[in-house]
Amino acid sequence: MRSGRSAASSGPTNLFRALLLLLGVVAASQVFAQAPLASGKAPVPNVRAPLPQADPTPTAAPAPVDASLRPRSAAPPESDRKLQGVAGVGRVVDGDTLRLEGRTYRLWGIDAPELIQVCQRDGQAYACGREAAAYLRMLLAAEPGLGESPSAGAAPRLVCVPRTSDQYGRPAALCRLGDQDLGAEMVRAGWALVLTRHGNDYAPEEDEAREARRGLWAGTFDMPWEWRAKRLGE
Repeated sequence: MRSGRSAASSGPTNLFRALLLLLGVVAASQVFAQAPLASGKAPVPNVRAPLPQADPTPTAAPAPVDASLRPRSAAPPESDRKLQGVAGVGRVVDGDTLRLEGRTYRLWGIDAPELIQVCQRDGQAYACGREAAAYLRMLLAAEPGLGESPSAGAAPRLVCVPRTSDQYGRPAALCRLGDQDLGAEMVRAGWALVLTRHGNDYAPEEDEAREARRGLWAGTFDMPWEWRAKRLGE
């Protein structure tokens, strides 16, 4: 009878111990699964896990950028630079030629006597070529307004826009000093003539100078192209 009771009482105890052992095994397996390997590397993820699916919703196209909001380059494009020409402080070479920013420009549409050319006035010879150059130099030195000096740091007022080239490859340019067309002023003052191969834009100014007997028209002279043909073989 004693042995039967002992077996009956040990039955629940053994079952309880088995449950505790099973719980310990499960807990130990979770600890080992989360702990890094002895080599220090993380455990390899489960490659059987399903990959995230791409969102089937189509992505909207980016809205077009307003061209007016795009940053503009500080320098104008090459085509605009050619149209604007060159601005700076000019230096007179002769009655129809200037040096501007290191380059020589022939005034478009006019022809003035050469520096060494001599003309006649009041029965005497005079250096008409030098007088033509002196008049162009005076135009360049003219002060803005009525005797007012240009303000310090003011932008150069002389602008030359090339239109074609002469026989020497120099650019023939329309040069303005502010609103003043230098070619037109030279013809109007009688110190240059219309160069017809460039056009007849300054024909009215030449007629005005001839009638008023200004500059070269106050005496006698050889046309600059005829003088060069005789003296320089051009």
